[in-house]
Amino acid sequence: MRRNSLQAAACLLMLLSTVGCAAQDQAPGAVEIHRMTDLDGPLGGTDSTLSPVIQDVYDRSIPEEVYSGH
Repeated sequence: MRRNSLQAAACLLMLLSTVGCAAQDQAPGAVEIHRMTDLDGPLGGTDSTLSPVIQDVYDRSIPEEVYSGH
């Protein structure tokens, strides 16, 4: 009888230790989407939602010829 209760306790402990563990990451049920840029705006304008660092990287990565049409 005591051996059965020890086995049951060990099984219960293992079961409780694995509760909540998943084999794969599960995606959330809903994801909130925030609009970062206004695609209807002019190409040369600055987007107020960009941080100064990101705006500087963006300005340096795209040459001016892209916007001039040459």
